[in-house]
This record gives sequence, C-alpha cells and structure tokens, in this order.
Amino acid sequence: MYTQITNLEELQQMFVEILLNKTSKVTKVDPTSVLSGVAYGVAKVGQKAIKDIALLESRIFPDSSYSTYLDEIADNYGISSRFGASGSSTYIRLVGTPGTTYIQFTHTFTGDGGIVFDLEENVTIGTDGYTYTKVRSQSTGLKTNVPGLAIKTCSPVPAGHQYVINEYKATGGRDVEDDNLFRQRIKNGSNILARGTIAMIEQVFMKINNNILRVFYNGIDSLGRVVLSVLTQNGVALTTSELNTLLLQGNEFFALTELKTFGTQTFGIYLQNQIFQPVDVSFRVELFSSANPDTVRKDIQIKFAKKYDFRWWKSGSLVEWDDLLQLVKDTNFVKYVPDQFFYPRQDVQIDKNKLPRFRGFLMIDLSGNIISSTSGSLNPIFYPNQPDFSYSSTVLNSI
Repeated sequence: MYTQITNLEELQQMFVEILLNKTSKVTKVDPTSVLSGVAYGVAKVGQKAIKDIALLESRIFPDSSYSTYLDEIADNYGISSRFGASGSSTYIRLVGTPGTTYIQFTHTFTGDGGIVFDLEENVTIGTDGYTYTKVRSQSTGLKTNVPGLAIKTCSPVPAGHQYVINEYKATGGRDVEDDNLFRQRIKNGSNILARGTIAMIEQVFMKINNNILRVFYNGIDSLGRVVLSVLTQNGVALTTSELNTLLLQGNEFFALTELKTFGTQTFGIYLQNQIFQPVDVSFRVELFSSANPDTVRKDIQIKFAKKYDFRWWKSGSLVEWDDLLQLVKDTNFVKYVPDQFFYPRQDVQIDKNKLPRFRGFLMIDLSGNIISSTSGSLNPIFYPNQPDFSYSSTVLNSI
C-alpha cells in the first residue's frame, strides 16, 4: 500500500505542530482546550480521507488489493477472471500379465477419498509384467492431490490385471485461484502487449484456457513452423481439440510469419504438449520407531516437488542426486539414509526440451523391505530389493 496509515493521535500531533510553527499567539494546547477539539476534528477528517484513498488504491494497484477488489482490477485491465479449480495428475504403476490392455475412458482408477482417475492414453503391459502410465483426475480441487500409495483400485478389471499403485503423489490439483497467484498474473498481464514474445503467447493462451501455465519455444520443425510446447498447471496433457482451440482463437495475436497463409490450412505455429522426462527415485532408510511411514513418504515427496517445481524450471538444468539425498536426510523422523543404496547415484541430465517429473518412488528399509503401513497393495515380486530403475528410465523411457 502506498498510503501510510496514520493513527488519530499522530494526526492530532501533526496539526498542533503545524499550528505552533505558524503562529506566535499560541504557546501550548491543553488536552481540554478548544484548539485540542479542533485538532481532533481535523485529525478525524484526515483519517477518513486516508481511508478513502487506501480503498481507492485497492481498486487501482494490485499490490494494495485483495479479494473482490482484485477481480475488479483484472476486469478493468482486461485480464481473464480468476481461474477456477483444476484436477491433478500423476503416474501409476500397472502390474499384470504381459499384453494386458487398459483403454482410456473405459478403465478408471480410484484413490483414497473416492477420487477417480482416467488414463491419458491407451496402455498395454509389456514383457516385463509392469508399466508406468500417466493419469488425470476426473474431479477438481486440492482434494484430488492424493498421497503416494493411495490409488489402488481399477474398474472394470481387465483380464490379466494384478494390481495398480501410485508410487508418487498426485500433483496439480487446486481450488479457485488464490489472491497471491491472481495478483502476480495481473501484474504480468501487460505482456499481452509485447507482440511476438513467448510472454505474450502465454497470456493469450491463458485467456483461452485457464489451465495453461507456461509456453516453451522448441525451435523450428522440418516444415518451417515454430514449435511451441504448452504446459498445463496440473501437468495434464491437452487433447487435440484443446490444442486446436488455442490455435484458432489465438491466431489473431500471432506474428505475421506465424499466421495461416491465405488459401491454406496451415499455421506457422505447431503446438504440442510439454514432454516430461520421468525421474525414478529409490532409497533405503531407517526411520525412528515413532514415525508414520506414510507421513514421512508424503513429506519427502512434497520436498521433491518444491525443489523441482516445473513452473520455475530452466532448460538444461540437472536433477542433482545429492540434493535429493539431502532432502530425504533432512525429513522429520528419518534416522539414517545410506548413500550407497540411493538411486539415482548420479545427476540426471534433463533433455533440453523436457521437464522433470517424478514417477517411481520406492522407500525401503535397511533390510530391503518396502516401507508401507498399507497392507496388500504392494507385490514384492515386482518390487525387488534393488529395483532396476536405470533400465526403466533408459530402455523403457518411452512407456
């Protein structure tokens, strides 16, 4: 707030000080005198004026505003209204007979609290007997951010299915946009005037689809089109229809070289979903006897998510294994973490046009047993003491 809030006593003192500086007829002002009453009246009027000025600021300056006043500012500035709730997404591990097929929108997966998740694409289990795939929640809100090991049920159950589990918590679910995020978006709203920039394209796409978070430039393709990767706020992949909507409704804001040439059906821009590079983590740990394993798992995953939040990711950065190790060691109720059993044991180089996203997450005790207070959801046959995540993240990276 630019206006300095001043209390009544201080305003009275300011009036008396100015009065004494401008006249020699008065040497003092008694608390019960007429001048004291005049000072009180002037101070009261000044206080009301300050209040009205502060209220006016809250309708002009985002930093001084909150609640419905922010909505008024956004409307005056031509910024899209406060974003609504969004759902979450995560990776699940499907285990079953090789060849078992799961169909998008047919097979659903249910987590704790009755949160239902859909597949983002059809998936078939390979010869290894398990595979990872990405799912998105049907509902929206913070409640969709279910913790790790919470998604356990598949419906309907296809022939050959054994079990499903999410090793890492679901992320991206949120309620209606809060004041802090809304304020930041309003302050960045002027970027829509910067023609031909990524910041401008982001603002345009946000106006069309309020689930858009960032847009990345990925060079030029073989047809000479500008390739842009679109990242959603909850990591969910946009459908072909949603990508086409961004092109059709946003084309008037493109640069001349990106517009659809007269008589053709081809834009100078190609939109694609942002590609994620899965990161798998496995470690042995000794917990204090009073620890709740599920709480520890949740705390570690929250730290991972904050450390490598893809909203602030810079292209070409590394996921440093020693940072992950230190985050685990610094978690409450963690007593000991042996370095030699921590995977990955080297920094993970994230491809230039990809973002890191945690997929596999195994927390194992010092004897090699899976740590979990949830019974019946993990099959040790497919969770060996030293799982070969290296093979999963290289040879099976396309799954």
